[in-house]
Amino acid sequence: MRFLSRFRALLKKEFIQLLKSPKMKITIFGAPLIQLFLLGYAATMDLRDVPFGVIDHSNTPESRNLAAMFTGSTVFDFKGYPESEKDMGERVAAKEIKMALVIPETFANDLASGRSPNVQIILDGRNSASAGIAFGYASDVVNAFNAKYHYRAGMPVKIITRGWFNPNYNARWFMVSSLIATLTLLAFTLLVALSFAKEREGGTVDQLLLTPYSPAELLAAKGLASMAVGFGQMMFCLVFVLFWFKVPYQSEYYLLFLLFGVILMAAVGIGLLISVHCANLQQAMIMTFMYDVPCAALSGIATPIANMPDFIRKCQIINPVRRGIDALHRLFLEGCGFREMLPMYLILGSIGLLTFTLACLSFEWQRKH
Repeated sequence: MRFLSRFRALLKKEFIQLLKSPKMKITIFGAPLIQLFLLGYAATMDLRDVPFGVIDHSNTPESRNLAAMFTGSTVFDFKGYPESEKDMGERVAAKEIKMALVIPETFANDLASGRSPNVQIILDGRNSASAGIAFGYASDVVNAFNAKYHYRAGMPVKIITRGWFNPNYNARWFMVSSLIATLTLLAFTLLVALSFAKEREGGTVDQLLLTPYSPAELLAAKGLASMAVGFGQMMFCLVFVLFWFKVPYQSEYYLLFLLFGVILMAAVGIGLLISVHCANLQQAMIMTFMYDVPCAALSGIATPIANMPDFIRKCQIINPVRRGIDALHRLFLEGCGFREMLPMYLILGSIGLLTFTLACLSFEWQRKH
């Protein structure tokens, strides 16, 4: 009985220690619930509301029936008729449409004469997984059209596919270029957060605050050192991406190096902002994990962005992992120039500057109080 009494007291102490902190209660109960709702609604491999357009060169009842099969599907979101192939290409490049259906002028005549007409499906191949799923849905619609309208069983409508920016739908081109941003942002956010938390836990930060250096100078020095190491790591990875995995690069290299800089700014700024609110390594690891998991899961590297609810898609502008992946695809697969890349640089740079500023203000407030 004495053992049970002593053990009960020890168990009570552990529960009190675990639950006495408001931050720990939020971490235990709040964080999983928030992540469950976010990922449950957004992280799904199903593809819905695929934006698509139709170029109907035939303009006949038969071609309109085929187009109606697509517009009537719950999978595809009809975005109108592009004026020309050039207009269609611009809209695909701008991600206004993910798929285009091109019906040739001879479509109705081929059906009437018993020949198999070909229709072209043009897909945005930057995300090869999403393109493959969209093509599967498009094939189902064409098969349904054949079964409903085409009575010559031996001569069905055939699909010719063309993938833009990734003609062979090579998943490695998409995934490997994405990993440069994903691994760097997640790893260096954790590295910076743990580095500063370790110094605070060991008392080094308190000693540095007794020197003439200001909190902003201390954080800036740590941030610049981390960025220098991170730039070396990204260059090391780039060599393997280009020469081992043979992912083609289409743009100027100075644009890529500039992108590396703003990606590291965002990672370091977020890591410092997390770390100044953590008293020890355990808190830093938990808070970084709470940040990293949703950012990675909602970045589009594993699940299509088109599946996500509208409010989550709008919030993606502040997700640096998503912005970094998008920017790398534009450089590697599209060959974009500085003008097209400027919004990406501004977004990632702004995230880095804003989070670093908030980290400095929080650290200064903590020092005074």
